[in-house]
Amino acid sequence: MLSPQPIQLVKYLGLRKNKAPPFLKRLFYLSYEDALWDILKRKNIKKGEKVLVPDFFCTDVENNIKNHGYNVIYYRIKKDLSVDIKDFEDQIKKYKPAVVTVFHPVGITSNLFKNRGWIKLLDEETILIEDSVHRVIDPLKIEIYKHNHFVVNSLRKVVPLQGASVYGLKDDLDFDAPPLTQSLLYSIKVHFLWLLMDICWNTGQFLSAEKLMIRGYDLIGDGIRPAKGLFLFKILEEFLDHNKIERINIEQAGLYEDKLKNITKNPIAHQKLDFERMMAWPIVLDKETADKTLKYIRSKGLLVRFELNDSTWSKNQKIIYLPMGPYITHYDQVKVCQIITEAINNVL
Repeated sequence: MLSPQPIQLVKYLGLRKNKAPPFLKRLFYLSYEDALWDILKRKNIKKGEKVLVPDFFCTDVENNIKNHGYNVIYYRIKKDLSVDIKDFEDQIKKYKPAVVTVFHPVGITSNLFKNRGWIKLLDEETILIEDSVHRVIDPLKIEIYKHNHFVVNSLRKVVPLQGASVYGLKDDLDFDAPPLTQSLLYSIKVHFLWLLMDICWNTGQFLSAEKLMIRGYDLIGDGIRPAKGLFLFKILEEFLDHNKIERINIEQAGLYEDKLKNITKNPIAHQKLDFERMMAWPIVLDKETADKTLKYIRSKGLLVRFELNDSTWSKNQKIIYLPMGPYITHYDQVKVCQIITEAINNVL
């Protein structure tokens, strides 16, 4: 079996510390959601305000946003994972959301950041969350486009660490992360589940690891108050070898593109400029054949699953992520491509 979850931390690390440019400030939290709750609290976003998110988004996060007293509204994501810009702008004009979330799915740069004319539609105090949970963020490559623009990642999705960093202008991040004692029991539970999951992935107990991973995702964001991330993980993130990770991503994305382009009929228009930023290789499946295809793939030992399967977007199609990263060998990738090719051909 092959782990779709990043493992073998040492392969991601280098000897040089990554430093953020002087105009940025960084805070470290237990998770993306903990960072989000703290930003909204510190920026005095009142209960009942509207939060605009893509319809290709984590339902558990959406539910937690609602549980924190906010209203969720959606903008449409097309089958190729690009944003329907007209619908996005219409939602801003209609609802005047206090928070706007722009998501880079699977690390592919959102087309909203390739043509940023919509930013002028936002009020000056509107919170812009750049959801980079599918990216290993190189702080030197961060661009800030407006006041109250925050870039937030999620380490557990892209490297073998638990935590999330928030980057923003120093004047905007005019506060510190909460003390480690805040939401301590919740933090201990999350880290304990993550540690068990990581041990299971690394020791080949894949089905147990998958169950722990899903349980951990369900638990994250449930804390009454936002939690701080571990200082050790914060330091380890600063030693991620971005040049190595990006080089491997480019090689692996290129291999998937070459091996699978003739059999998957993948509608996603991958851009080579995004190869270095991708955390996985997405395959979109027609909903009529998706279940049979996934069943075949998993029977061959590749434990992928439908991602964001409860989202509105997933009602019309399904998506799986093929693993990428320093822990994946060339042999692993070739095997994955064989499994996907067999699955597509057998189902058809």
